[in-house]
Amino acid sequence: MSGRYSTGLCYCGSGLDNHQLLDARGIFCGYVCEKCEAEKRSHYRPDIFEDGDYWADEPIDDDY
Repeated sequence: MSGRYSTGLCYCGSGLDNHQLLDARGIFCGYVCEKCEAEKRSHYRPDIFEDGDYWADEPIDDDY
């Protein structure tokens, strides 16, 4: 699910450490902390964080 690579303090202003929010395919969605993660996830379809085979209307490259 979400990566736990900390990059410093969260941009939301909480003062908490942030980490990368990744979808189920490992695609970067943003930086979040415990306080703002739910709000940031709400901007995306829930299935992209749960199912790595989610529907997308554009090709997704498998290169990492």
